[in-house]
Amino acid sequence: MAALTRSHTSRVAQAPICSSASHRNTYTAAIAFGANIGDRLANIQAALQLLPQHGVEILRYSRLYESDAAYVTEQPAFLNGAVAASTELSPKDLLAALKDIEARLGRSFHGQRWGPRPIDLDIIFYGGLSMQDELLEVPHARWAERSFVTAPLADLYSARELPCQQPGLAGMLERVHQVRSMPGHPGADDVGLRCVLPLPSNRLWQWQDRTAVMGILNVTPDSFSGDGQVDSIDSVVARARGMLADGADILDVGGQSTRPGAQLLSPQAEARRVIPVISALQADLETKDAVLSVDTFHSCVAAEAVAAGAHMVNDVSGGRMDPNMFAEVARLRVPYILMHMRGTPATMQSRENTSYASVCEDVGRELQSQAVQAIAAGIEPWRIITDPGIGFAKTAAGNLELIAGLQRVREQLSGPLHQMPMLVGPSRKGFLGKLTGHKVAAERDHATAAAAALCVAAGASIVRAHNVRAVYDAVRVADAVKGASTSAAFAASS
Repeated sequence: MAALTRSHTSRVAQAPICSSASHRNTYTAAIAFGANIGDRLANIQAALQLLPQHGVEILRYSRLYESDAAYVTEQPAFLNGAVAASTELSPKDLLAALKDIEARLGRSFHGQRWGPRPIDLDIIFYGGLSMQDELLEVPHARWAERSFVTAPLADLYSARELPCQQPGLAGMLERVHQVRSMPGHPGADDVGLRCVLPLPSNRLWQWQDRTAVMGILNVTPDSFSGDGQVDSIDSVVARARGMLADGADILDVGGQSTRPGAQLLSPQAEARRVIPVISALQADLETKDAVLSVDTFHSCVAAEAVAAGAHMVNDVSGGRMDPNMFAEVARLRVPYILMHMRGTPATMQSRENTSYASVCEDVGRELQSQAVQAIAAGIEPWRIITDPGIGFAKTAAGNLELIAGLQRVREQLSGPLHQMPMLVGPSRKGFLGKLTGHKVAAERDHATAAAAALCVAAGASIVRAHNVRAVYDAVRVADAVKGASTSAAFAASS
């Protein structure tokens, strides 16, 4: 989606969704969207981009879902989601605006009901209004029976929403949230409903299936972990093949050391290291289908890497070291790993940068602040992966507290970000060396595996690792234990 204009910046992802007395003619609505033919994601992005032209301002996004077709089942799967929006349009005028957008994007209104469509836009709630006539029924008649509607609507709910004096959209979303939170409700595990993260070339990553392992492919001679020596491009490709064989789901290519006190490379020097590697991985038959991430805080390197075949951008600065990063990632339309760090690698371990009132809450709030800016720049929440930044501007005690308190970090993230993937990277970090006495980073793989399992238990969706095989095994055990615990809890509540 193109970057939003400055007039939207202060409201996207943080505006309340209940009207106030000072905005008597402004109403809030929940609009569901779906698409199952053509370029589904491009159709959705185009539809959302057209909303402001009709006087509809997006306040909040849901996550992105893929769902099996309902009612008429012999058709392709849908991409679904929802937005909370503000508008001065009446319900019928809003309906007309949505129909105009559908028509502009090629939808025919003479085909099979519930059949294939390039875009579908529905008013689910319009404040707390109830109405019905021959053209429109609000709330939507079938919203409660459709998990591909209730799941996105629940994402729009925020426990921090200030209570409205009059029942409105916030109250309706709270009702959806309560229904989906009832004991015995399948929630996000609805049959046929998959939470997805879009990758380039129309690939979808079903990130809730299991914890993913990101293999660290350093191509820098001064990596703290000692694994960055590069003899040739062929040797890097061989390492990548080994990581994939050991179970890596993502390969993270980095050309710049971010160890404490590291000297930073220019974007040009960094690009000379990583772009040939990404190109070679794309050309190799054994690695060409791998999901590739570029580890960079330079927007120009991110752009070159995506052009060469990278699928996501991993920014250790969370957008703080390059003011153009958010806008560039929005243009690239790739997933963005937004990590927490204070200062730069040269200053991040200063007393000022490692001091927190409460490390989990402070890190969560600072991630949320950066995410709000990223969303305002045009990066949809369903593309954002957060990372609390283990080892970056943290003390050893702070790292341990973060791993134990990942849920407390999540609690500071609002809307869909609360439930979007979280990456954690404890691999071979110095605090593990202090705990185990291993001064050599490469000797910390057993400790890393233990930390990885604890991260999964605390709610991590992706674990970043140097030794992929060790962490893969630890993560599979942690996933199995976590799954057994969830199944037992569900059985007890049913």
